[in-house]
Amino acid sequence: MKKLKPHTVDWAQIERFLASADKKLASAHRILTFDEEASLQQAYEAMLKASLGFMFSHGFRARSQPGHHIAIILFVRSRLDKKHAGLLTVFDRLRRKRNLALYDDTGFVSRYDAEQALEAAGNYLNVVRADIATRKP
Repeated sequence: MKKLKPHTVDWAQIERFLASADKKLASAHRILTFDEEASLQQAYEAMLKASLGFMFSHGFRARSQPGHHIAIILFVRSRLDKKHAGLLTVFDRLRRKRNLALYDDTGFVSRYDAEQALEAAGNYLNVVRADIATRKP
C-alpha cells in the first residue's frame, strides 16, 4: 500500500502548520516545569507538524494508516539536506521514546531527555522553516 498521496500546495495551510509547530514547542517549554513526558511528547508533535508542512510544500501528504509517522520521517530524510541527518535521527528516537512512554511503562522520560527533545525540536523547526522558504513563491 502506498504511504503517500499527492496534496495541493497551499502556502496558507503550510504557514498554519508551522505556526502550530511553534505553539506546540512553546507549550513543551512551559510543560517541562511539571511534566517531562508531556514536554517530550509536545516537542515531538512540534517536529511532526513542521514535517507535515514540509511534505505539503513538496506537494505530498502521508496517508493515515499504521506507520504513517515513520513515512513522514522517511520523506523528510529523503529531501532534507544530508547535513541535517542527525536531527532526523533524533526525531525518530523521539518517536520511539514517545511510543514507549505512551504504550509501555518502561518509557520513563527524564528531565534531560525532555530538555534534549526541546533543543532538537527548536533546531529542527528552524531547519524545516528555512528549507520551506526556499520553495515559497
